[in-house]
Amino acid sequence: MSVPSRPVRVLVIDDDPLVRTGIRLLLRGNVHVTIVGELSGHRGALEGIAHYRPDVLLMDVMMPDESGFSLARRARMAYPDLRIVLMSSIENSAISANARNAGVNAFIPKTAPASNFIAAIIGSAPEIRVVATVLSDRELQVVELLAQGATNEQISASLHLSPNTVKTYISRSMDKTGATNRVQLSNWFHALTDPSARRSTSAAHRLAAAPAEAAGEIDAG
Repeated sequence: MSVPSRPVRVLVIDDDPLVRTGIRLLLRGNVHVTIVGELSGHRGALEGIAHYRPDVLLMDVMMPDESGFSLARRARMAYPDLRIVLMSSIENSAISANARNAGVNAFIPKTAPASNFIAAIIGSAPEIRVVATVLSDRELQVVELLAQGATNEQISASLHLSPNTVKTYISRSMDKTGATNRVQLSNWFHALTDPSARRSTSAAHRLAAAPAEAAGEIDAG
């Protein structure tokens, strides 16, 4: 494992105080890592990054106020040099692929050994490789809003897309995930990001095994 020239500054975001405590205990004895701040939600995360000035953002994939994918995209745009590490209680290639598409550097299950956490934080772990193209970044944004209950018109206004383009993204996402309606597509997203959701994950499992394919952007017209 490579050794950083100075302690790596880490900002932790997780809504579970027990998880945050566990991470503190896990990293407390490591001289190469220091936790500079903690947040219990994604709201105010960009302000927290500006305040704490971390080298690494360590966060949960699923939070009550916003998914880790969405925050990762915003953080990557605002702070291009920030290392982003995503944690989850579950592990599958679909999460890894969407995390990579969102600009995440490393994905690690919460059940991983301490050495894996350290490696992911200081950057000696391999970068995420996309083993299956799940949804494009734009498709994931559309599906995330759909899963939150937004109508096509609301999605169109939020993402500055034409209504027809929104329909195209939803149709393409259904084809990729195996969903046949909006409810199934919404359930797919919740199953992907929330391990406690009691929904069918068959579409996600099928998708995880699908071959990689290129996903192009559509003109927002």
